[in-house]
Amino acid sequence: MHRKFWIGTLAAAFLISLGWGFNQYRLAGDYRLIAENNNHRALTDFASHLDQLETDMAKGDVASNPTQKILYLSQVSSKSDAALKDFAQIPADQVGLSYVSEFLTQAGDFSRTLTQRIAGGEKVSAEEEKTLRDMHERLMPVNQKVQDLIVRMDTENLVWTDPTPTMRQRLGFGGTQIAEAAADGSEAPSKSVRSGFDQLDASLQKLPPLSYTGEYATRDVQNPQGLPSGEVTRDQAQALARDFLNKVGYLNVTPEFAGESRGVLGGYMWKYKDANLEVSRQGGVVTLYRDQRSIEPRTMSIEEASNKAKTALQALGWQLVLTSSEDFGSYVQFDAIAEKEGVRIYPDKVRLMIALDNGQLVGFDAVPYYAFHHSRTFPAKITLDQAVRKLRPNFQVLESRLAVIAKSGNQEVYSYEFRGRYQGEEYLLYLNASTGAEEKIQRIIKNPRGEFLQ
Repeated sequence: MHRKFWIGTLAAAFLISLGWGFNQYRLAGDYRLIAENNNHRALTDFASHLDQLETDMAKGDVASNPTQKILYLSQVSSKSDAALKDFAQIPADQVGLSYVSEFLTQAGDFSRTLTQRIAGGEKVSAEEEKTLRDMHERLMPVNQKVQDLIVRMDTENLVWTDPTPTMRQRLGFGGTQIAEAAADGSEAPSKSVRSGFDQLDASLQKLPPLSYTGEYATRDVQNPQGLPSGEVTRDQAQALARDFLNKVGYLNVTPEFAGESRGVLGGYMWKYKDANLEVSRQGGVVTLYRDQRSIEPRTMSIEEASNKAKTALQALGWQLVLTSSEDFGSYVQFDAIAEKEGVRIYPDKVRLMIALDNGQLVGFDAVPYYAFHHSRTFPAKITLDQAVRKLRPNFQVLESRLAVIAKSGNQEVYSYEFRGRYQGEEYLLYLNASTGAEEKIQRIIKNPRGEFLQ
């Protein structure tokens, strides 16, 4: 009797565990399907926005009438922003922090710069026309590559990531053609969406940096002002990469060397599992980091993620102020800036991405900070009351502060920042703190994902 009882108990436990395991397997399959559908939607939207971006850039190059040129260049700006948001959700090794992302940022920035100048009555110079054509020529093969990936996904069932290498490939017997193609930018067919973007990224790295007047004229600035002095060796860079990974939650790991990047902000690239990071040769600081691990269903609120972002900044030794957030579903993107003597310094920016499943830092971009950070002295200013009197009478001020903002050509302006409401909408207005002249206006767009500036 006693024996039958235990056999029955064990059988029941086995059936319960079997049912639980099957349910977990089914849930895991559902999560994989959801993730794949989201990835496919992001890639499809990215391809659509990229195709329209290429068309609008071509029309902007052809247009001679100022009104038409403003129309198409403003559309280039908006489509580049939309493409960047979609691109950030595609599972490629350095999505959001790569040369593809850099190029899209520059295209939108240059278009905004030209739009502002034309609207102000200025003419586009022959050199700027040439830059616009150069950007369009670079964009065409990028667009073609992405459209090809879409076609291959539909016709060849192209996978998202490369299959796990066989033991024969790990020992070095075959299987290296695709990696070599990615390194030299050749057109060997990619085996996955990720390797396709890696090849595209590598081909863009071989091109010389674009030169133009704009807020993001080049990631590789001529003289980065924020990098520490001195150079580090490859071994020192590995130790710095290991220390960074330890601080973001990867303990006792040894990152693998993944190559070197170009430019004065470039250095040594490292990889650990799905995490990629870059340590600058000058100064030995981590400029870029992205973890492409699979993110489980969200369990955290935006406020909890904000606290995790602050904790991550402290752990990495940064003293910055969080200024904005954007919810991408599985993670939240935060911008953090420097503050000195109560003055917010927007050019000195660091971007963080916090996963909403466990609060881990999965993205970090300190390139703007190291490019533009330097010691600043602030000129004499008009009083806050004098600045307020220069605003239109019906503008309701909600917040005000002093700030340093960037304008075309990386020029910095010491200004008063006013956040306020006008006719039911919110805006950010920037007035020159020394002269009171209106420098910049941005409209604040609110939706469930966060606040956006136009």
